[in-house]
This record gives sequence, structure tokens and C-alpha cells, in this order.
Amino acid sequence: MDGNATGSRGRQIFWSEEGRDRHFLLGAIFQLLEEEGWLFQLLEEEGWRYSTDTGWNEWDIQIYGNFWWSVALQTVTEYHGSGKCLTRVRLRSRLVTTTVILNLVVLALLVYRQLNISHVDLWFIIPYLLFVIFLVTRARALKSRVAELIDLAAHRAGLERMVRRDKKAKLESTPEVEVPMDVVDSVSSGRP
Repeated sequence: MDGNATGSRGRQIFWSEEGRDRHFLLGAIFQLLEEEGWLFQLLEEEGWRYSTDTGWNEWDIQIYGNFWWSVALQTVTEYHGSGKCLTRVRLRSRLVTTTVILNLVVLALLVYRQLNISHVDLWFIIPYLLFVIFLVTRARALKSRVAELIDLAAHRAGLERMVRRDKKAKLESTPEVEVPMDVVDSVSSGRP
């Protein structure tokens, strides 16, 4: 699955008819992180480390993907009765401390240099802008790799990937369900 066909890689939605909620998904992610030899090897090759929520963090898992970025994974499950669960996953790229410090130092040097010369010197500004573009592409690549990991874990946990209706591309495995209008009206008005 590519990012264009499934929408934003930062937000994913999964459905389960068997009562499998976010805890099943997180368990499958931990299983992939710890037990699968090839995936653990991949994480080691990539230099990825991770930490889990202690109960006081705003994220469930934080993956330290590279020298510049980390990805925070947040999950929430909506329970729709009769074992039906909708699990939402959000991935957020976060700057690592080294990225913030390096950018502050470089920006301070650029501002100092520009204040002390009479013209705009693009020979120093353009390389910095290229570096910022490099940082953004690294963040997108890391988030995409983590999203692939979540897709694999959700599949192994028995969760079905959902696609928003407003997107033009649809997954072939997602069945289309039509609900009669009278059913929707009776539910919304609270009468049988």
C-alpha cells in the first residue's frame, strides 16, 4: 500500500468485528518489535530504539528512528457494541534534541552574519534551506516506514484497514455497506 492510495500515513483507521481494540494492535506491534527476527534485525540496522508509555505520556509508543527525528504513536478505540471496535492511530513526527540545538545554532549564525554584512548572502542561506528540505524528507520517510510497520501489525492482529470515503482510491478488500435511510433516522431520533 502506498501513501497516496490510503491517504495520510499520519492517521490510520482500523475496524474489528471481533472486539479487537487498540490493545490487540499494540500487542501485535510489540510482538513485531521484540519477537520477529527479521523485523528486530531491521530495527537494529536502522538504529531504531523505542519506549513505551508509562501511563503518563501522551503517546503509546515512541520510536527513535534516526539522529534527527522520532515518531510518537497514539491510539484510541471507539467501542460500537457487539464486539465492534474502531481503532484510530496517529503518528506524529517529533524533533530530536540534537535537531533543535543544531538548527538554533545555525540560525543564530545566519542571523548574525546577515546583520553584519550590507547585502543578502545566499551562499549561506541556500545550503541551510537544502538541509531543512533534507530534514523534512527524513521525517516523511521515517513516518512512512513506521506506518508500514503498523499496517503489518494490524493485519496480524486481525484488524481491517479502513479508508475514508472522500478519498478517490479505495482498497479492493474493503466491502461497501449501504445503510437504509429509515434505519439511520430511527437511530438518530431514539425511537424504534
